[in-house]
Amino acid sequence: MEAIRRYFLPVVRLFLGLLLIASVFLIVTNAVGRYVFLAPIIWAEEVLGYVLVWAVYLGGVLVTWDGGHLKMDLLSRTLPGISRTIVSGISVLVFIFIGGLIVYQSWFAIAELTHVSQVAELPMNVLHGIIPVSFVFVIMCILIRFRDNLAGTLESEADRVEALRVAAEAAAREKAE
Repeated sequence: MEAIRRYFLPVVRLFLGLLLIASVFLIVTNAVGRYVFLAPIIWAEEVLGYVLVWAVYLGGVLVTWDGGHLKMDLLSRTLPGISRTIVSGISVLVFIFIGGLIVYQSWFAIAELTHVSQVAELPMNVLHGIIPVSFVFVIMCILIRFRDNLAGTLESEADRVEALRVAAEAAAREKAE
């Protein structure tokens, strides 16, 4: 788990950051080209749409790792011990089934995509390849989180950030006194 946190997640965050910076650069460049030079970048809108799709799917991996998805867990949180574990296990199995189905179906659908995008002429199988790849990582994140939950060692990054915030507030109060 520590290897994923130290190596994999920073790479995903860096790639997402670079995608967003490149998107902003492309938007500004396109606006300047369109309104100043009267020469827009004709493929910019199409590429930005695909960047948005990639950002959503890669962001979903990060959100899953952190346990930040919206959940309907009011009932399961009120259940005692083993009942909560059973309900959590069932929800993990259901998600793995659905995620596996998405990976399976999209893998075969993407294999049939032999054409390129209309304007930018990017290969569609590569552009849509983020779907099964991200769901494989999401399934791995869910399995690791469930294992850590069973072991009692689950700590989300949100918990770590909150602990740092509390420590910073305590240090500020101490300094003020």
